Amino acid sequence: MSYLVNGHEITVNFPVDSISVNKTSIAFTDSQGKNKQTFSKRIEALNFMKWLLSSNK
Repeated sequence: MSYLVNGHEITVNFPVDSISVNKTSIAFTDSQGKNKQTFSKRIEALNFMKWLLSSNK
């Protein structure tokens, strides 16, 4: 599944096992391994985290 932010596509292979948030960075572990995404604004990082949580069912 993909998430689009500012023209950049972030691919996530669910299920997500863990999520870690640090200001503008989100680190998560999905079925392919560990990933880290850094956003320009904190609100973008929070929106991505919300999407991860809602899509991880």
